[in-house]
Amino acid sequence: MGMAASQARYLALVARKSNCEYEGQQINQARTVLSNQTANLFNQMLGLSVPVPPSTQDFTKMQYSFTDGINESTIDSWQQLASPEEDYNYVINYHYNADVYTGSQKKMNDPKVQFSGSIPTDSTAYAAQISAIQEAQKEIADAQADYDEKLAAYQTKLSEASKLQSYADSLTSANVNNATLNDDGTFTVSTTQVDDNGYLIYESAAGSDLYRFYKDGNFYIRVEDGAGGYTYNLDETEDKSQYTPVSDQKTYTPYASLSDADKQILTSAVEALKANGALEEDFDLNDVYYDTANQTIAFESDLGSLIGVGTGTKTLLPLYYMDDPAGKDDTATWKSINGMNDEIANLKALSDTAKARLDLAQATFDAMSVPSYIGNCQLNALSELTADQMAEIAQVIKDMQAQGIETNLTKCFDTLDGTYNADTYSGGIYSFTQNGVTYYTTYYDLAETANSGTGINHIDNQQKLAYYNATYVSTKIEKTEKALLETDGQGRFTSVRIGDDTITYTLNMETITDDVAYQDAMNQYYYESAQYDKMVQDINAKTSLIQQEDQQLELRLKQLDTEQNALSTEIDAVSKIVKDNVEDSFKTFGG
Repeated sequence: MGMAASQARYLALVARKSNCEYEGQQINQARTVLSNQTANLFNQMLGLSVPVPPSTQDFTKMQYSFTDGINESTIDSWQQLASPEEDYNYVINYHYNADVYTGSQKKMNDPKVQFSGSIPTDSTAYAAQISAIQEAQKEIADAQADYDEKLAAYQTKLSEASKLQSYADSLTSANVNNATLNDDGTFTVSTTQVDDNGYLIYESAAGSDLYRFYKDGNFYIRVEDGAGGYTYNLDETEDKSQYTPVSDQKTYTPYASLSDADKQILTSAVEALKANGALEEDFDLNDVYYDTANQTIAFESDLGSLIGVGTGTKTLLPLYYMDDPAGKDDTATWKSINGMNDEIANLKALSDTAKARLDLAQATFDAMSVPSYIGNCQLNALSELTADQMAEIAQVIKDMQAQGIETNLTKCFDTLDGTYNADTYSGGIYSFTQNGVTYYTTYYDLAETANSGTGINHIDNQQKLAYYNATYVSTKIEKTEKALLETDGQGRFTSVRIGDDTITYTLNMETITDDVAYQDAMNQYYYESAQYDKMVQDINAKTSLIQQEDQQLELRLKQLDTEQNALSTEIDAVSKIVKDNVEDSFKTFGG
């Protein structure tokens, strides 16, 4: 029984040892796989390309440039002619930047187009509406021109009258009762005083404080009415010889006797009268007299006619003009300032009639349905196009057609041969100002956009509005031409003469760094460096995991070695027991 147990124990130990050996083999194979993976990762790391930062030298080049006084040009490349010509030895490619007048079409979101009335919904009615608007605008323009012309004529005549009247002295130009030629050549003029109502004032007797008032051939007694005014009762006195005028006196001095300063004043006044047609060009200054105290002038002929004048009215300083100065002759009829006032009244009536026509034309236009606003930007209908406006619109049409873009601008011209100018303009273009810039659009664009809207007056959810303008845009101009390049003997170009230009330009050589390209290269370097670091980190992380797994396998393998050594020791002990049992059995049964 003991022998059987020993043998069973022996077999179990051998089996366990065999299992340990097998598991050890499996662990070694797994460690070999891990080792291979580590080697692969290491080789992968060795195969990584380390990013190198770019050098500014790689983005730096030498270039030639020159200026013709207008543009700064840069030579991009040059090729020597296979067969040099007399005036050229290279073909060069060069460029410069220039402001090019360029037209464009834009689209405005949520334009909020507004009309002054109902909008035609049928697009076939647009042209008829534009024509009606155009005719109304032309009538306004014609009426405005007519009104301006007649108003100007009225104002000119009024100004002329004002200039002539400015030389009249209202205090001494009427009511003359006496004039005396003095021994020193001066004239003394007595003028009857006038009350507020235009009645001449007379004294009832010398030194008396009783007055009589004379008007239209009759004398009156003035009585206060208690309300600050007067009533005039006819004077029934038969003897009126006792009445003498209450007079003011003025003295007029001949031109020759005046001081130099007063002569200058008088000369200026006479020249002004000549300029306004009040006096002949050959008028003699010696026929003029001057009141230095009151700064008024009189003419010798008028003063002479006043000598011996008694009670009555006489104009001291008549002012005249001619209806037709160009046709003036010796028999021309001279008119007074009152004659000019009649013409002023006639011109005023013509001006009023023209203004009524203008108001009617404006009212007719205001009653029409026309585009009025884009948002808060006021629209201005262009009945005619100025030279600048036409140039801008023509540029837009040209550039849009070059790009194959159809615009409604072409519909605003009545042309069959594609000639777009002020003469073929038929109306329908509107201007508006936004952020200080003037733009253009058309009735067609405005109506289509407005009709697309919803809500009150179609102002909501409108489709985009096309609008146009032209402006100067900086553009790169590239050219290829034959040129004569001269060198300094060391291969460096020093001057250039291009094409048919007779001027030789000095070349400037500059070192140019393409900062944009260099920055792009640096960005690429940063990206590749980040990728490289990421890949190295990934390889290190994987290697670290493999090493941890290998360490665990190694630990397990050591445990198996320990277990296998213990099993070997126990197997040896059991084997000795089995052997001893066998020997004892042979001795017992062999006996």
